[in-house]
Amino acid sequence: TKHNLETKINNTLRLMSSRGPDHQKYVKFKVKKKQINLLHSRLSIIDLQKRSNQPFKIGNYTIIFNGEIYNYLELKKKLIYKGIKFKTESDTEVLLQMYKVYGLNFLSYLEGMWALCILDKKKNQLIISRDRFGEKPLYFFHKNNKFFFGSEISYFFNSNLFDPKINFKKIQDYLYFGYKSLNKSEKTFFKDIEIFPSSSIGIFDLSSGNFKIKKYWMPEIN
Repeated sequence: TKHNLETKINNTLRLMSSRGPDHQKYVKFKVKKKQINLLHSRLSIIDLQKRSNQPFKIGNYTIIFNGEIYNYLELKKKLIYKGIKFKTESDTEVLLQMYKVYGLNFLSYLEGMWALCILDKKKNQLIISRDRFGEKPLYFFHKNNKFFFGSEISYFFNSNLFDPKINFKKIQDYLYFGYKSLNKSEKTFFKDIEIFPSSSIGIFDLSSGNFKIKKYWMPEIN
């Protein structure tokens, strides 16, 4: 029911407060008959004002973002030169404006660490991305037309919207090969919950329910 869903969302936000104690909020959308809930718990670092709280929206675009963009001031100058006006001093707004101007290519301009999601209501897509070296954690679940993502696996369990099952193959590999087996794949100790790969972008199509992941960056090997 609607009441039970809101209770689960609020419980998840309380659980998320350990990662970001300064502000918790969620927004709901309905796109192509799909219910979308974006939750965010903020640790205020850049622009401490309420205006930079997340989820952060500009028109048809909404972002939730965990991390820090080191060159955001440089990127902001580039955008101002193009005529973009800003309402905050945050790197969050710079990220969303970069996406609006450069599309998926905006990732190539970023220097920093991040796990982010952008809801693009024009294209009916959710854009998921993780930084080049995976400094910020990100996990996801995609099965039976359900899609979840978050910085910790515990958030998935708290939703109670699906029944997580133990991945015994992962446990077997860990017991046999040791800690070195942990980074051999994106699998986790729970079936169908995977690590979102670093230096990658994922596009969830809200019309079809398809989810595709591809690399946006590969290290140069001389």
